[in-house]
Amino acid sequence: MYDLQMLTQEEVAELLHTHVTTIAMLREVGILPAIKTGRNFMFSQQTIRDFQKNYSGYDVSNRVKAVESFQCVYENMASGGNT
Repeated sequence: MYDLQMLTQEEVAELLHTHVTTIAMLREVGILPAIKTGRNFMFSQQTIRDFQKNYSGYDVSNRVKAVESFQCVYENMASGGNT
């Protein structure tokens, strides 16, 4: 059951040692899918694991670079390759 625990945007930011606005940007770009619960967004632990695996080595420090990284990862997955 522990794997079902969801994380808030603030918890994800703390876990990844970044700012909440960065997590919000990654969510808006589509890199970190979330579930909206009222005014809050919740992230699954699997989402965070996938992010760490798929985006290792990519620069997602701002919106432009995040979109470019998202496109690269998406194209790589669509072609059946590994990141």
